[in-house]
Amino acid sequence: GRVLAGGQRQVFAEVRLAADNRQLPENSARPVAMALVLDVSGSMEGEKLVQARNAVLEMVDRMRDADQISLVVYSDNARVVQPLARVRDVRAQLHLTVPTINSEGGTNIPSGLMAGAQTLAEAPEGVVRRVVLMSDGRDGSGQSLDTIAAGLRVRADRGVTLSSLGVGADYDETFMSRLADAGRGNYEFMRDGAQLRAFLGRELQQATRTTVERAVAEVTLPSGWHLTRAYGAEAQVTGQTVRLPVGALFAGDERRMVLDLTVDAPSSGSAGALTADASWYAVQDGRDVRVHGGDLALGVTDSQSAAQASIDHAVFAEAQSTALAARQQDAVNAWRDGRVAEATALAQQNLTALRGLEQVAPAAAPALRAQARQYEADNNAFNTMSAASESGRVWGLQSNAMHRRAMRTSAAY
Repeated sequence: GRVLAGGQRQVFAEVRLAADNRQLPENSARPVAMALVLDVSGSMEGEKLVQARNAVLEMVDRMRDADQISLVVYSDNARVVQPLARVRDVRAQLHLTVPTINSEGGTNIPSGLMAGAQTLAEAPEGVVRRVVLMSDGRDGSGQSLDTIAAGLRVRADRGVTLSSLGVGADYDETFMSRLADAGRGNYEFMRDGAQLRAFLGRELQQATRTTVERAVAEVTLPSGWHLTRAYGAEAQVTGQTVRLPVGALFAGDERRMVLDLTVDAPSSGSAGALTADASWYAVQDGRDVRVHGGDLALGVTDSQSAAQASIDHAVFAEAQSTALAARQQDAVNAWRDGRVAEATALAQQNLTALRGLEQVAPAAAPALRAQARQYEADNNAFNTMSAASESGRVWGLQSNAMHRRAMRTSAAY
């Protein structure tokens, strides 16, 4: 509530959006239009492609007759195997077609994304539209990641969610996770194709339980406040307004975003008030909603003890633990670059910070201890495993995916 006068001070602001968890009627499951975009480049040959085909067919069997599905495969170019159609009309044909899909050529991810999105253009109003991208490789299209991500943001603003799944240990993690951020969907690492089924199953379950679409939080900062970094969503800053697009939420889903801010506090008095608003499309009501989330005033004091006493330790611990998840990703990436001593030192600093948070926020201690156990495991990997080995690449991808989830939800560890 207050910061010490005499300079720039760090302040965390936490924003939570939670979708109502009331029991949905059995017949209220949303109709889904799902575009599956599958990498069939040469590196997918063998067991990975077999498992991917099996996962697609299992998804087809789990979808309801009235749901809609399309299937796109891509290598050097994209090809629509199945245009968008009702599952009941194409289920039998897909069981004949999917097993004949073979691997070939390179990896042109944007062509697959574009083809997948275009198939969803035929989806009627009122259905949940979701693209699921699967790849085990690195994009060879030559397009910049910024350009690709910009197109995904435009589609996400129109209600088309993109989730991305990296398969194996050799894909481009930065590329695939950035796509999911821009598309406001999920990102996950899978060591092998067998885990595709679980990922696709979660995507389908979340889609059918969607109650909120196009959710956005907006935070307006007073003069003298500056955003250093946002966790949990891609921040879009215009003047003093920070826009945090969230996208779709399913019943019971919760998204957490943390803003790391600096505040000019030259003398005692008031530093102004941060305001928060949220907007979304309420699916069941069929209407757009906008609410004012309230104002948070910040005072400036000459008393160190008064500033310390005003800290909400529960929120502070959550905000700090989110920032530490990002720092732990930095540690993993330092290890991958061969800077083992730096990675170990950074992970140890993060562990020390977590243990300090346990002391000031005992209610958060169980979650903080789970987070600390993962950091200890990372540290052990740094000192016992080569980052260039197969097991090292797998560890880095798996660990970073977990740390990324921790920036969006408190249940990641």
